[in-house]
This record gives sequence, structure tokens and C-alpha cells, in this order.
Amino acid sequence: MPIRTFSLPATPRRAGPAHTNAPTAARATRPLRPLRALRPAAVVSMVLAGLLIAGLALPAEASELDQTAGRSHGVAPALAVGPEQRLPASTAATDLVQRDGFSATEAAPPPAAAAASAPAAAAESAAAGPAQPAIRWPFPSAVRLSDVFGPRAEPCDGCSAFHKGLDMLPGEGATVGAIADGVVRSVSATDDGGLGVHAVIDHTVDGQLVSSVYAHFQSGSLQVSEGQAISVGQHLGNVGTTGQSTGPHLHFEILLDGATPTDPYAWLTERAGPM
Repeated sequence: MPIRTFSLPATPRRAGPAHTNAPTAARATRPLRPLRALRPAAVVSMVLAGLLIAGLALPAEASELDQTAGRSHGVAPALAVGPEQRLPASTAATDLVQRDGFSATEAAPPPAAAAASAPAAAAESAAAGPAQPAIRWPFPSAVRLSDVFGPRAEPCDGCSAFHKGLDMLPGEGATVGAIADGVVRSVSATDDGGLGVHAVIDHTVDGQLVSSVYAHFQSGSLQVSEGQAISVGQHLGNVGTTGQSTGPHLHFEILLDGATPTDPYAWLTERAGPM
């Protein structure tokens, strides 16, 4: 087979310094292709690239400006900026104040006056003695009984076979006290009958008239008078043996509605407790 030979075209030699501006001048005089001649895909790519570069550059520049401003005023740069908050134009400034519902009042005076008066009240109460109950026994402590309410054998000539009261033996001369507040209905200061020197006092107990009778006082020991107001425990007289009596004792009666005898021991025990 015959061998073919090819000859390469001669490569033009580079122009020297004297011809440096020739290609540039040729390119400068070459007419530019219009933009619409470019392919649409190329145009879109160029626009997106430009937007991307602009988006990356602006935040960086803004951050540098913020940091520079912060350093110039001595304020630390903010890490993030939140959305601006605005109040409606109709909102009043007073609507933003939290109200707790409490109101200021004048402070109560210190209890110094009350505390100071307490010892005085206690001293006054001690001087007056212990408080008296509404109803009490004629004597402050228990005493012996010689006779009780009800039927009995007559202990003396003229004595009743039905004992209307309670005979109590605290000892001759013992002080007799009123069993409750009341008013003196009647008294006898002399030994002029079966009861001797005695007193009858009317009381109101639970809305009912109740009378108490105290008999056989010592002569001259009566301490009250008819119509006198009496306080519970008040001294009425002293134990004696005047009237129809076989020895010093207090004859004590309770009359319901001012007339009907009842058992004094049961009545007092129910209201004043055991003797």
C-alpha cells in the first residue's frame, strides 16, 4: 500500500511587540452580539448567579456595619433582631399597668394599750374575788345534812310531819349566802314563829318565779331588808337555832311559783352541781 504523507499548515509566528495591539484592535472593532441572540438558558443562569451573589454580600456588609457601629458606641452587637412590636392606637398607658387589687389602709394601732390594761383588769378581778356562778349552794363547801325533804316523824312538839325543806349543819354562826340574784320578799328579824329569824328571796330562774327560804338565823345576824336587791352569794345572816329548832342549823326551802315546795337538794344539784 502506498504511504500517504500529510503536511501540517504552517503555524503563524507570534507577532512581536510591534504587533501587540493588532489583535486587540481587531477585537475592539468586532461587533457585539445582541443579548437576545444569547440562549435563554444562559440568560437565566446569569440572572440567578447575580441574585445569589448580591444576597450573600448584603448581609455580610450589614453585619460589619452593625458591629462597627456597636464598637464605636461601646454597645455589644445584637445577636438577633426580633420583629418590631406596636401597640394599638386605642390602648391607653394606664391599661398596661398590672393592678393587684390591694388597697392601702391605715395600719391598726399596736396592741400596747390592750396589753398594758390586761394586768390592771386581772388585778381588779383578783381583788373582786372569784366569779360567782348564777346559782350556788348556801355554803361554799359541802356540809352535813340532818333532815331531807319529805315525810318524817315529828322531831319536836309543833314540828311538821312533812318536811318542806332541807336541814343543813355547817356549824353555829356560819355565814349563809344567797343562792342567786333576787329581791327580798319578806324578813323577820325577831324570833316570833316556827322559822325564827329568817328571810325569803324571790328569783327568776329560766323565766320562772322561784323563792328561797332561809330560817333559824341567830338573833341579830340578819343582814338584809324587805325589797332589797340581792346578788348571788351575798351574806344574808348566820346559822342559829331560833324558832322551832332542836339545834343550830339552816332550814332551807325552794318554793316554785313562790308557793309550792319542791326538793331543794334535787333542784340545787341539777342547777348548781353536787354540794
